[in-house]
Amino acid sequence: MDIKLFGLAICVTFLCVIQIEAKSKRSYTRLEHSQMSDERLCQRKRCGKKNPKGSWCEVVTDDEGRRRATCVCPTNCDATDRSPICSVYGREYKNKCFLHMEACKKRRIIKIAYEGQCIASQAKCTQDELRQFPFRLLDWFVHLKDTDEFGTVDPSKTITSITEADRTAVAEWKFQQLDKNEDGKLTNKELKAFRYALMPLEHCAKQFFKICDTDNNRKLLSREWSSCLVKRSWEWYIARNGNDELDVESAELQ
Repeated sequence: MDIKLFGLAICVTFLCVIQIEAKSKRSYTRLEHSQMSDERLCQRKRCGKKNPKGSWCEVVTDDEGRRRATCVCPTNCDATDRSPICSVYGREYKNKCFLHMEACKKRRIIKIAYEGQCIASQAKCTQDELRQFPFRLLDWFVHLKDTDEFGTVDPSKTITSITEADRTAVAEWKFQQLDKNEDGKLTNKELKAFRYALMPLEHCAKQFFKICDTDNNRKLLSREWSSCLVKRSWEWYIARNGNDELDVESAELQ
């Protein structure tokens, strides 16, 4: 065989192999995407901060049957879906769709405070609630930090799915936000300015932060804040089915 023809045959074969591999890769990717849940496809899609502002992630299918995550503004929401959401502004929505519909209409980011009704109990904080409070508070901070940085919330991300170092980082992030004068301390005035009414079990906040004030000087240092939140939230999670209790009486403000 002529050496030129032989070389040409090798090149053609090589190109065919590349095309077959590329086609197989596309087919595999399409199959993989077709089997993914909408939640997983949207997991890395950061919507809300960029255009359209206030949007959320939806999975659409193109003419070739490929599924992809995209940022859209909902135009119709299912009113029968009762999965209430509480925004950081204290406004309750029937579900996430309605929240993003309003956010798009106002062209602003409306962050989610937590999933559930915006109801702040005025009853006295019980021992069980006080034990649970740091866990729910820190878990809420995880979502707030995500919405602050990415404009959306990863529903699978909780304080039980991240490392202790990450939990500490979340606590420190919130401390810096609350420390308005940047003196490394949270005073009673700064804590009162914190919108407790927008989070679950807010009626336990005053007692809990009294417990965190280990030197009893009515100020919380960064180390007191982070240690208290991270340590006690994990202690509650580990012992949530046991009988360990915080001493509520010792947490009463004088």
